[in-house]
Amino acid sequence: MIKNYFKIAWRSLQKNKLQTSINLLGLTVGTVCCLSILVYVFAQFGYDKQFADASSIYRINTTIIEHNNGKPSAGTSPPIAFTMKEDFPEVEEACRVVYFGDGNAGLLRNPESEESFYESRGYLADSTFFKIFKYPFIEGVSKSALTTPNSIVLSQTLAKKLFGNNTALNKRLILGSGEEEQHLTITGVFNDDFGKSHLNPNYILTMNSGGLGQHVLNIQNFATENFAMSYVKLKSGTPPGSVEAKFPDFLQRHGADDFAAVGFGKSLFLQNISRIHLYSKGISNQISTVSDIKYLYMLLLLALFIQLVACINFINLSTARANKRAKEIGVRKAIGANKSNLIRQFLGESILLSLFASALSIPLTTLALPFVNTLTNGNITYSSLFDWKILLALLILGILTGLLAGLYPAVILSAIKPVKVLKSSVNLNFGNTFLRKALVVFQFVISIGLICTVIIITQQVEYSQKMDLGFNKNSLITVRLGTQTVSENFNAIKAKYETTKGISQVAGTNYYPTEFIMGDMGMIPFGGNLTNRTLVHYNGISPNYLKTVGTSLLTGRTLRTTDENQVLVNKATIDAFDIPLDQAIGTRIVNASGNGSEEYEIVGVTEDYHFGTLKEEIEPMLLFNETEPGWIMLKAETNDYETLLESLESSWKTINSDSPFIFNFVDKEVEKLYAEEKRLSKISAVFTSLAILISCLGLFGLVSFVAEQKKKEIGIRKVLGANIQNVLRLLTKDFLILVSIAFLIASPPAYYIMHQWLQDFPSRINIQWWVFFVAGGVALTITILTVSFQAIKAAIANPVKSLRTE
Repeated sequence: MIKNYFKIAWRSLQKNKLQTSINLLGLTVGTVCCLSILVYVFAQFGYDKQFADASSIYRINTTIIEHNNGKPSAGTSPPIAFTMKEDFPEVEEACRVVYFGDGNAGLLRNPESEESFYESRGYLADSTFFKIFKYPFIEGVSKSALTTPNSIVLSQTLAKKLFGNNTALNKRLILGSGEEEQHLTITGVFNDDFGKSHLNPNYILTMNSGGLGQHVLNIQNFATENFAMSYVKLKSGTPPGSVEAKFPDFLQRHGADDFAAVGFGKSLFLQNISRIHLYSKGISNQISTVSDIKYLYMLLLLALFIQLVACINFINLSTARANKRAKEIGVRKAIGANKSNLIRQFLGESILLSLFASALSIPLTTLALPFVNTLTNGNITYSSLFDWKILLALLILGILTGLLAGLYPAVILSAIKPVKVLKSSVNLNFGNTFLRKALVVFQFVISIGLICTVIIITQQVEYSQKMDLGFNKNSLITVRLGTQTVSENFNAIKAKYETTKGISQVAGTNYYPTEFIMGDMGMIPFGGNLTNRTLVHYNGISPNYLKTVGTSLLTGRTLRTTDENQVLVNKATIDAFDIPLDQAIGTRIVNASGNGSEEYEIVGVTEDYHFGTLKEEIEPMLLFNETEPGWIMLKAETNDYETLLESLESSWKTINSDSPFIFNFVDKEVEKLYAEEKRLSKISAVFTSLAILISCLGLFGLVSFVAEQKKKEIGIRKVLGANIQNVLRLLTKDFLILVSIAFLIASPPAYYIMHQWLQDFPSRINIQWWVFFVAGGVALTITILTVSFQAIKAAIANPVKSLRTE
C-alpha cells in the first residue's frame, strides 16, 4: 500500500517539474545546513562522554564572595578535595589537577637524543587521576602510572615526537633546566585520540615530584590558593544535591579561621564533567576553552529557520499550483478516491521529496565539510556523518519536514469538489491567499532579522578590533623565556635584541597583554579594613615595559631596576580603593592575603588595558619589578619579518643553545579574544545568504505561477494600452507590500535580541536605526530583482498567444 502511494507520488512529482525542482533545491539546501549543524552540535555535546563513569564524576567549583559579589571559578583550594573524601561517605575517590597554563609550556628534553621541545598542556595530577578518568593506555598500567615519585605519563602524540616509533615506557625525560630541572621516568603512554574532553593533557606529571607539586601538597588553607582543579567521583546513585547540602557546614568546620583571616567568604558547587564544556558561562579559570550552550541553541535556531523557509516555499508553491492539479484531483475522486487517499498521496509526495533531499544532503555535506570546519572551527570527521545517531536524526528530520511542508497543501488539495472542477475551467479560490501572503511575510521576517543580526555582529567585531585596548598590539612580538636558566639570561638576551636591526623597544614580563593573569592577592589600602579586601592581579615587568607595549602613565613614574616594594597600578585599582588620581602617588597598599602583610608604595598609575577576555570588565592590577621574567617583549619596526625573525633566532641560539626559540605575535593573540564573535558573524552571514536564496527560489516560483494565472489579464491590459512598467507594477506591488510588512514585524524583535546579546560586552556599540532600514532595503532590492525577472518575461510576451483561446 505505502509502496503504491510513493509510486503515484513519484509520477506526480515528475509531471510538475518546475515546482519539484524549486522545492527540491530549497529542501536540499535547508537539509545540508541542518545536517552540518547537527553533526557539529552532536560533537559539542560529546565532551567527556567517553569516560565510563562520567555521570558520577564532578568538578568542585568555587564562588568567592567578597563585597556581596560572587565570582564563580573552576579552581579550588588544594586541601578541599581530599578532605571531602575523608568527611563524606558519598565520595568514592578524589583527585586534583594543576594546569601549567597555555603560556607556561614546559621544556622537555630527551637525554638520549638531546632534542628539546617546549610543550604546552602540561598537568600536575594526584596518583588517583587515572582511577577517576579512564584514558586508554597503550604503554604501562594506568592505575599505578602516577604513584611513583617523579613519574610522568605522555600522550601518544608527544611520545612519538620524542621517541619516534620506539617504546617510551621507562625512558628518562628532563623537564626544565637549572635549579628547576627535574629528572623524570615515563610510566605510561595513553592514546590521545579517544574522544573530546575538557581535560586534554599532552603530559601528566605526578603531584609527588617536588617543586610546584610539593607546594600543592603542603597547602592547608581552605580560603586562598584557588588554582587547583578538584574532582570527586561519587558512589553510584548518589544525588549531587545531597553532597552540596553539606558544603556550608564543611567549609565552616574546616575553614572558618582561614576565611576570617582573609576577609571573604566562599561557597562550593558541583558540576558534572559532561556539562563543563557547554554550561560553564561565567565560571573563570577554565582548564581549556569552553563553549556556551546558547551558541549551540543559536546555531540550531538558524538551521530551523532555514528549514522553515524551505517548508514555506513548498506550501506556497503547492497551494499556488492548486488550480493546475484541480482536474487531476477531480478525476481521482470521480473514480473512487476519497479524501484520506488524496491526503496520503500528497503527503507521500512531500515526504518522498524531503527524503530525497535528505539523501542528497549527505554527499553534499561531505563535499562541504572542509568549509564547515573552517566556518565553525570544528573538527568534524567524515565518519561523523555516518554515525547512527546522525543518520537517525536525518531520517526523522526528513520525515518531519515532509509532514510539515505537505500537511496543509494535502488538506487543501484533497478538499476540491470534483463536480465543480469538472464542470468549469475557471480558476478556483480555496481561501489560502491570506495564508500564502502570511507565509511570505514570515520568510522575509526571518531574512530581515538575519540581515540585522549579521550587520550588528559584524559591527561589534569591527569595534572590538579597532577599540583602544590600552596598549598597541601592532608589531608586538613575544619570545618565550620559559625556564629559570633562560630567564636568568634575560639581561644578556635583552642586550642582544636592543642592537638588532628592526627592533625599537625591548622589555620583559611574566604575562604579555591578552594573556590572562592568574596570580592575584587580596589587598587593602594601608590602614584599611581587613575584612574589605579587593582581589588585585599582579604581573612582573621590566622598567621599559610600558613604553614597549604602548601603555600610558596617567600619573607618576615608571619602575626602576632598583625598585623592590615600589609598584605601578592600573586605574581600576585606585578606583576600587577609592583613591583619587591626584593622591595616588606615595599611597601604600597592603597584601592582606592569608598571613601576608607586605606593603607596596604606588609610584605610578597606568591607564587600564585589557589583559583578559573582552567580555569582562578590566580588573585591578599591580605591576612590580621583575628581574627574571617569563617573556621578552619586542617592538618591531620593519616590514621584513622573515629576516627579523631569523636574526632574533640566531641571537637567541648564541645565548640559549639548548632552548628552542618560541615567539608569538600579540595582534594574533588579540584576535583570539573575539574569535567566537567572528565565527558567529561568518556563520550568520552564510545562513542569511542561504535563507535569502531559498526565499528567492520561492518568490521565483510564486511569481511565475501568478504570472501564468494572470496571463489573460496581462494580455487584455496590453491590448488596452498598458506598457511594461504597468505590468511590472501589477505583478510586483503585492510582494513589495509583503516585504514592507515583514520589515515592520522583524525590526522590534531583532533589536531586542541583539541588544541582549551585546550586554555580554563591557565595551559595545550602540545599535543604530539605519541598520534596520539597510536590512529592509536589502530584502526589498532582492525581492524586486527576483520578481522582476519573471514579471518582465510576462510583460513582453505576445498578448495574442494568451488571448487566442478566448
